[in-house]
Amino acid sequence: MSMAAGEGMATKGTKRAAGASDGSRTRSRRQGPAAGAKAPGRDRRPAAGKARPYDLALAILDSAIEGVIIVDESGGRLRYANASAGRMFGESPQGMLRLTQDDLHPDEDRGTVHESFKALSRGDIKLATAVPCQRRDGSCFWADISGARLVLEGTPCIIGFFTDVSDQKAACDANAEAQALLASVFNAVPDILGIQDTRHGVIRYNEAGYRFLNTDAEGVRGRKCFELIGRTAPCVQCATSETYRTLKPAKLEKFVETMGIWLDVRSYPIFDSFGNLKGIVEHLRDITLQKRAEAELLRTEKLSSLAILAGGIAHDFNNLLGGIYGNIEMARTVSQSRQVKDFLDATLKTMNRARALTQQLLTFAKGGAPMRRVAPVESFLRETANFACSGSRTSCALDIEPGLWACNYDADQVAQVIDNILINAQQAMPGGGMITVTARNVGIGGEDSPALAPGRYVRLSIRDQGIGISVEHLPRIFDPFFTTKQQGSGLGLATSFSIIRQHGGHIQAESEPGKGSVFHIFLPASDAPAEARPAPEAVLAKGAGRILVMDDEEMLRETIGTMLKYHGYETVMAADGAEALRIFDASLSVGNPFAAVILDLTISGGMGGRETIAELRKKDRAIPVFVASGYAVDPILACPQDYGFTDSIAKPFSRKGLIEILCKYL
Repeated sequence: MSMAAGEGMATKGTKRAAGASDGSRTRSRRQGPAAGAKAPGRDRRPAAGKARPYDLALAILDSAIEGVIIVDESGGRLRYANASAGRMFGESPQGMLRLTQDDLHPDEDRGTVHESFKALSRGDIKLATAVPCQRRDGSCFWADISGARLVLEGTPCIIGFFTDVSDQKAACDANAEAQALLASVFNAVPDILGIQDTRHGVIRYNEAGYRFLNTDAEGVRGRKCFELIGRTAPCVQCATSETYRTLKPAKLEKFVETMGIWLDVRSYPIFDSFGNLKGIVEHLRDITLQKRAEAELLRTEKLSSLAILAGGIAHDFNNLLGGIYGNIEMARTVSQSRQVKDFLDATLKTMNRARALTQQLLTFAKGGAPMRRVAPVESFLRETANFACSGSRTSCALDIEPGLWACNYDADQVAQVIDNILINAQQAMPGGGMITVTARNVGIGGEDSPALAPGRYVRLSIRDQGIGISVEHLPRIFDPFFTTKQQGSGLGLATSFSIIRQHGGHIQAESEPGKGSVFHIFLPASDAPAEARPAPEAVLAKGAGRILVMDDEEMLRETIGTMLKYHGYETVMAADGAEALRIFDASLSVGNPFAAVILDLTISGGMGGRETIAELRKKDRAIPVFVASGYAVDPILACPQDYGFTDSIAKPFSRKGLIEILCKYL
């Protein structure tokens, strides 16, 4: 019933009630029914049985499925409640009339309900949704309430219509909870998740996606996914494009040139209930570190695959060089001709280059065996960098952190690394420029660098202002024999990589074409105190005593014998370990022991130095025994004492090197 109709019917009904013989019914209706009294409206039927409009309206309300109540606007007392309202609140219609509006709602919600009823009566709102209501037994349910203001028997009232929406609200709450849970999971995923429409349009990303793109939801609204990575059109190879075409999940690993990173891209189609494509879920993972680790592993495998070939060739070549080297030195020593000595000096310089090339080949192929000692880095770095940059068009600025940690390193090998990088930097700046060398103490965690074990490191960074390295060349610069120089060998950076790897460190490069490059060298810091500097070189002097020399190369045996005899030593030669042990035993039996023994590490088809020293030490634990080898990569050369030797010497060695090591221990 409308407000106008309600007011008119209420006035008419009031006049007829005033003329009735039973006036107590009208009073009891205003004050609430007495015990056993009929509900309001039930006593308003005409005596002749003719239905009046007011009674018809109440009959309609009595039969409504919705709960209907009429409340005094001022006092909030119920004037009427239909049967549906009674069922909702767990009361009879007559029992409902003993209640007030406050009784229908939990205490904590009454203020809000009052405001809603006032708004309904003013017409400000048409519906109050999900209003909390309270049953007689104290349980609660939820109802949507609509209402209007009317005048009943001269009293302003509010009529309210209640619809129980508890089931709908429970379903809605469950759905909202599920949506909140999904949103939490969506945002908790550390990988990048995005949702696109059917035209590459971005709907949303999770929080990891917004952080990755350095934006927010507003920043991606209305934009295409490819626009967010700096492109103007979809990528030629794109997982989401593949899913759009095939309507199937797709996967692709892609290097994003505009961002300089590798991404693992996976896409999954979203369908509606009719099987129509509604969008795409895109899953992105930054795999740049993984790709770098794979590249490091591949590079290491390449180096290892060349180790056997390079080591064998270099070993044989070093033996030949040893013979040539020794004979040239002896010829120069005994020659009285200045002209002959000049020719021999020139030959020795060429031999030195050949020896350096052989050593470089061994180093890059297997990493070399660094002769390490714990030493400070600062003074070494200053001396090496300044020397490498002297005489060039470039300037070198050093920025070294105070208190730089000491490292356990081979100064000659690490100097070679720094030289290689500084030479490359100078060549990248033919017109001159500034090279900045910095050194910092850094701590590396498990996820900071997959190529390094967690721990303390000294990071040396060499930055130039040169032409830079192109994106396609950067991943290959440490590969052996790869070079972009017309006269380059492709061994410099490969050697540098191997040297640092053998030190337990890592070297990596960053570059931007046109803006320069920076190489970072990580050397493990040492907890041990720095060792004292090596003693000054021993003066070559005449010696005395017998030296046992074991080597499988006859030419090399003869060369070593000549050098030793020149300095006053007697020599006895053996071709393998078995022969050397027989000679050693014989010398002991006749009381003519050797002063020292020189053992070749590797003997083709016979007993080598490692097996020989084990047997020899059973006979004499004090005699100086030196290991010599053309395999500079063998760990025995780096740590000879761990295997029973006194010291080591790498082939090809000079007369000076041989005599110095004998003088040191004899």
